[in-house]
Amino acid sequence: MRIQLCLMTVLLAALPLVAQDEPGGAETEVFDGVPDFEENAGVTRRPGEVPALFRDDSRLDDNHANQELGINVYTAPSISKIFDQLDNLPAIPEPYVLRNRAENLPTDTGSLAIEMGYLMADGFIAVRSGHMNDIKPIALDLTRFGKAIGVGEKMNAHSAGLLENAEKGKLEEFKRLLASTQSDVNEELAAMRDPDLAHLLAMGGWVRALDAAAAAIEQKFDAKQAAAIFYPDAPAYFSEILTYLNPKTAKKLNVAELCRLLSLLTEQMQLAPGELPTPEQVRSVHETTLRISTICVGEGHEH
Repeated sequence: MRIQLCLMTVLLAALPLVAQDEPGGAETEVFDGVPDFEENAGVTRRPGEVPALFRDDSRLDDNHANQELGINVYTAPSISKIFDQLDNLPAIPEPYVLRNRAENLPTDTGSLAIEMGYLMADGFIAVRSGHMNDIKPIALDLTRFGKAIGVGEKMNAHSAGLLENAEKGKLEEFKRLLASTQSDVNEELAAMRDPDLAHLLAMGGWVRALDAAAAAIEQKFDAKQAAAIFYPDAPAYFSEILTYLNPKTAKKLNVAELCRLLSLLTEQMQLAPGELPTPEQVRSVHETTLRISTICVGEGHEH
């Protein structure tokens, strides 16, 4: 794969861990600056490695992974794993459930891929928020964008299932099918010899999900819930991806400004061991995310 990523090490997100308290044996929540899953505790992301929180190792095989370094070089971050950051958060404010989607298709494949990631997130957010009637136009847009990028048949194959699960309100099945859709699209993009697009699709889904998550936390602030989105590995990783994009793919994207904002977001997401984010820090993360979103897809949310 052509992407040769530069060295960039960042701290992992601060999430709650359970520890034993005083002699009474009661459990209290303690922050120690590492994620709440044992296999990744204290592990720093390697250059080019998909962030641990977004990696679905069940989808890897010998053809898709560098076994020595543990680096997933072909498969982009899992959309399903990315959307997990929305679990257990407050309700997403109504203005952030829907957004103004452009009627005209972008003329470049990079923007098409990013918009497809946004659309996948749109579908998940709509179902999570009970907006079942909005799924059909989102699914139709996904098919339209998929056709433009060259993966229309893959999108058509999943559209009916996405609509059915949305109508039935089956959020987990809808999320599973989105992950399957992403996997099929990634395979098609790999066959087209353009794996960059798979990563851009994942980036679009992540930015949209982070936007919604930050808005939800701002509306009903809880420091421990807020810590879930302070994950600097994510913006650092996507900044690496953008830096080493194929020049043809990067031509129509404002890569320099996106990388600058992603680097800023990486800094804003850094938490010291034991530190909880403040409302002001969440607001700063959200403002930067909105600026990234404006560059990626232009118009923001319906109000």
